[in-house]
Amino acid sequence: MVLHAALPGHLAAGGQRRLLAGLPYGRRLELERRDDAARTSSLFALELLADGVARLRGGSLDMKSLRFPDGGKPFLEGGPWFSVSHSRTRLAVALSERCEVGIDVEDLGPGHADREALERWTAIEATLKALGAGLRQAYEVRFTVDLSTAELGGVVVHTRGIALESDCVARIATREPVGTVVVEERGWGTGDRG
Repeated sequence: MVLHAALPGHLAAGGQRRLLAGLPYGRRLELERRDDAARTSSLFALELLADGVARLRGGSLDMKSLRFPDGGKPFLEGGPWFSVSHSRTRLAVALSERCEVGIDVEDLGPGHADREALERWTAIEATLKALGAGLRQAYEVRFTVDLSTAELGGVVVHTRGIALESDCVARIATREPVGTVVVEERGWGTGDRG
């Protein structure tokens, strides 16, 4: 499942406090030190993640079950696997009950006239995220010509483009082949978001 939304510019103080209060202590402190834009995009990602968990499992997300290992990929104790990406304008969260997943979304625009290069870059980033690898390994990722599979360190992942909006490029990578991917856009509604 992939949930995505336009990234709003502001989250009211009440919404920030509510989301921060539910996080593990160390992650909350780290987010409180970030600038407003970075903190806001991370908090909206948590809302999309909570929405995805509710849709997959029918229950609410216990933020305290989130783990943020030093130098490692964040995860939920007991699953599902998830990955988060945001561009300047869009936020996306991929969730899977079957296997590890990675997602990357990038804006198209005057600075990214070469869509093919951007498709390759999103495949690299999604692969790295699915494998829990860092950007330093980007040049070690090897693809089939059609970008449908990637390999890093002897591990193969399956990648596919995801249609979100016409002004962005998005791709997911999974440790197992995945048939159908549900893609839904979410609106932020009202409440204490600005």
